Amino acid sequence: MLDSLRTRDLTLQYNLDGMKGEERKLAEEMNAVINEFREDMMRQEKQYQYFETLLNTVSAMLIVADSSGKVSWMNQSAVEGLCGFKIQHLNDLAVVNAELPSALQQLRPGIQHLVHFQPRSASSVKDYVVSMSYLYTKGLTLHIYTIQNVQTIVQQSEAEAQQKLVRVLTHEIMNSLTPIISLSDTLCDSMQQSYQKDDDMLAAICAINRRAGGLLQFVENYRKLQHISAPQYDDVTVGRLLADLKQLYISDHIHFVADDESQLLHIDRTQIEQVLINLIKNALEATVDCSAPCITLSVKQQSRGREVSITVEDNGTGIDANVLSSIFVPFFTTKTGGSGIGLSICKQIISLHGGTISASSTLGEGTLFTILLPA
Repeated sequence: MLDSLRTRDLTLQYNLDGMKGEERKLAEEMNAVINEFREDMMRQEKQYQYFETLLNTVSAMLIVADSSGKVSWMNQSAVEGLCGFKIQHLNDLAVVNAELPSALQQLRPGIQHLVHFQPRSASSVKDYVVSMSYLYTKGLTLHIYTIQNVQTIVQQSEAEAQQKLVRVLTHEIMNSLTPIISLSDTLCDSMQQSYQKDDDMLAAICAINRRAGGLLQFVENYRKLQHISAPQYDDVTVGRLLADLKQLYISDHIHFVADDESQLLHIDRTQIEQVLINLIKNALEATVDCSAPCITLSVKQQSRGREVSITVEDNGTGIDANVLSSIFVPFFTTKTGGSGIGLSICKQIISLHGGTISASSTLGEGTLFTILLPA
């Protein structure tokens, strides 16, 4: 029994057959102790599995190492995004980026560092922010390293900043515009009915009323950005989502591609459809002068099923590099008569879903919009 306890073999039990008296009582007590140990170990194992599963669902890359750089644990995002296998030492990350091991080992709590490398699931180099915190356990000091995609952080910060700006603008501007429009309406009506009206004065007041109304419409568009509701999630198959879009766009030059149409997406169907309709509409406008227009909407799994990639690609006129960085900014537009809020709303919807949206383009060749959503 002592050997079984020492080796943590908690399956051994005393056979009570033939035992009597104090010997039986002792055996029963030993069996009870073994059962308590076994149940306690099972509870600890369940708790460990729970927390490990929880940390493996986090999109940020997490690595735990000691002060010498020896790695004791890393979550699934770090395994898939860095090397594809669990590393033994921080120096092993040199295959990802030569500067990454030293950048991690020089970190101190509260300090962030920007690094650039190409994750296994991406086709290009991306920017990442790395940070570190201490964990003290059993007399040891462990280092917990966090590696996060800059684009995700920036998009979340931009969305929060835009919401704050919208609240301030709508409150202040509408409070000022409402009495101006009301008074100018009254003056216009009074002067038009007057026998001694001044045409110049009437034209000036009407111009003030017209411009105030235009500014009010501008603010109303701003309010649309503020009132995007939280996603109402539902499970939708890729095939069902694409089938609904196909009914809206029956055209030989619009193609819908999916790796697995039975794959489930946990999304707000209405909001994601709105985003995709907006992107397809932009692609149609970009290819209007093409002799052989081609628009492709693709849905693929990324990072071993942890993310879903939705892309909308066209062979249209493309977007100038100086303009590309501003296309998601509210009210920025290069279209005559455009409101400039379409792509901004798309970005906010994707951010509310915990994803990212980006664009790449080449003038004269076309544009690619890429949406990444958590699976």
